[in-house]
Amino acid sequence: MTRSLWYSIKIILVFSLLILGHCKIQPQPSHPYLVLYAFDAEGQLLMEKMSIIKSQKILGRAVFTGMLSGKEIVLAESGVGMTNAAMTTQKLIDDFHPKGVIFSGIAGAIDSTVHIGDIVVCESWVTHDYIYHGANGPQPNEIWVYSPSLDSVIRISHFSVGDSMYKIAANFDEDEIPFQDIGNRTPRLLIGGVGVSGNAFIDNSDKRNWLNTTYDALITDMESAAVAQVCEVNNVPFIVFRSASDLAGGSGSDSARYELREFFKVAAINSSILVIKFLGSL
Repeated sequence: MTRSLWYSIKIILVFSLLILGHCKIQPQPSHPYLVLYAFDAEGQLLMEKMSIIKSQKILGRAVFTGMLSGKEIVLAESGVGMTNAAMTTQKLIDDFHPKGVIFSGIAGAIDSTVHIGDIVVCESWVTHDYIYHGANGPQPNEIWVYSPSLDSVIRISHFSVGDSMYKIAANFDEDEIPFQDIGNRTPRLLIGGVGVSGNAFIDNSDKRNWLNTTYDALITDMESAAVAQVCEVNNVPFIVFRSASDLAGGSGSDSARYELREFFKVAAINSSILVIKFLGSL
């Protein structure tokens, strides 16, 4: 073997070892859970209980990376409303590639079985203001949405939450969850049914009854269905925890806006308590 050939072999071996060593020390990509809330009070308890590793602003919203209930999460404010929620969710999915999305917050009760303070985990979500207004009144429309499984655009009305995530929530025993009382009442945990979302704060009993009759809706908010649609398109499982802070249209002489001001803090805390338990069960 010539000296030049020997040197060439040594160089190749050295580079091979360097490449192998580099490959071994490369960290595995992180796939945290993305936990969203619409405004500050809804995320306060989650932020307090979380071990924050990094904080930043993305699209002007507060975003925290760290650990909660033994799980790596990205906790972020989505902003109020369908467009804000969709925009923030898509950006964070692109940036963090989460294994699942969890939304926590308050909602307006639609069905009479849902009382102020109750925490509802709906099985599916609908955009209630995607409708046709004609001579016969408003008529719901399906949304043309890209389906990753079919690789085509299809019409969808209901966006279903992640099956495995839903099953975990469905197995919770509400008596083992330390919900805070609202007044003299301990909130219930309600699993199943339909939630509706739109760019409107519903404080009208006629509208509430229409939503209940048309969609068989239990609760309403201004973000969840938008987040659900983004998750559907990105093939990312999601689940939503919503605590009723008011009755849409108000109860008795009180308006929903009045009830919201009185009860939203406790409602937000109870939703967060359930999220913390849920993360620990994943």
